[in-house]
Amino acid sequence: MLHKILNGYVLVKEPKHPKALHGGWYFEHVINIEKELGRYLKEYESVHHINEIKTDNRIDNLFVCHRQEHDKAHGMKNVSLYRMHETWVGKQCDSCGKTFYGTQSVMKKRKRCNSMCKSKKTIDKVCLHCYNSYTIPASADKHYKYCSKVCRLRAKAA
Repeated sequence: MLHKILNGYVLVKEPKHPKALHGGWYFEHVINIEKELGRYLKEYESVHHINEIKTDNRIDNLFVCHRQEHDKAHGMKNVSLYRMHETWVGKQCDSCGKTFYGTQSVMKKRKRCNSMCKSKKTIDKVCLHCYNSYTIPASADKHYKYCSKVCRLRAKAA
């Protein structure tokens, strides 16, 4: 099998791969894990070498993780992503419903995936005058009965 090295990673000739590089070459570790999964990797997925040897592309040395998780692990010194991955827990955001990850001690305190989600917490309501639906901030639930000032004035006039 033909192969070459790019930035320490083994490339193999795979011209039919949808993400193949110039000349039809692609990363062996990605191809191996995709064959194991039976599908192509999603945009947010990354493949990590557990022993951090880029040429060791055995299936038992590879695992799929979220790209942000992978980048974060490589940014930290002396932290094995494999160890970190085992201690991380997932939690569903109270606001948007998206799953986010972190260590158990951090996740106990967090309810939302990020600080911007605090403002996204909304409630859907129905106007008492025109019966149209509208969205309001959850903190203002008691104050809203109508979708607009016009509907409020029309309801009072009726």
